[in-house]
Amino acid sequence: MNNSSFNILEAVRNAYSFTRREWRYLLKAGYFPMMAQILTSSILQFGVEDISPIESYLLSFPATVLFAWYVFLETRMLLLGERLDRLPSDSALLADRRQAMKVSVIVYLLFSMGMAAADAYLVMAMTSGHWGVNWPITLIGLFVLGGIFWGIRFSVVPILASVNYPVRPVLRQMKGMMFSLRLIGMGIICLLPLIFIFLFPMAIFIVKIASPMTQMKQGFLIVLGGAPVSLIIVTLLNASIAYALKQMLGSSRNGSYR
Repeated sequence: MNNSSFNILEAVRNAYSFTRREWRYLLKAGYFPMMAQILTSSILQFGVEDISPIESYLLSFPATVLFAWYVFLETRMLLLGERLDRLPSDSALLADRRQAMKVSVIVYLLFSMGMAAADAYLVMAMTSGHWGVNWPITLIGLFVLGGIFWGIRFSVVPILASVNYPVRPVLRQMKGMMFSLRLIGMGIICLLPLIFIFLFPMAIFIVKIASPMTQMKQGFLIVLGGAPVSLIIVTLLNASIAYALKQMLGSSRNGSYR
């Protein structure tokens, strides 16, 4: 591995091609995460009021666990060609897979927790009236914001863990802020088509068609529409990062990458 650069447009194009090609399998794998998000979003939409970001994250934690599992399945399918209906029969390989799944899900959750905690502090700081007035709170907030940008690089760890790829050598290669900024740029480019294809039409639908409905019906439509959109976002972002890693790392030392 010579550097940490990758072709952003190629990674995004490959992610969309992969999603279009394997959408049936991905939809089946994402069924339980979507159902969990619908349930969680319904509770947050109709069951509780004035909830903090941390409380919201804790309520959505089961759905987050299932999305972590989904990311593992998608990564294994993308990099190894593995499907749930075609798992290896060898007991050693199955044990290796279980270990990879455990590590991948745990590091995904740790990354998610870190980002949720940082987001909660920023929301607290900016809504408290002390932002820009109380300098310790503001400086800590700026430090946390910088930490979020720097920490985006750790989004690659669940992908690497999914295929038992050594993590430390990759992270050492990703020193500095540039790799995180490239990941952020890739994420923006990756989601732009989704905004025009799904989010704008959804907004128009809510304004022009759903506006005569009751607030509860509008909220229910948003909950139902948000789950598949969330699945698509996770699928595309994870696939684009996986393809970026394939560019950087090529074939793994044990032939795990295809």
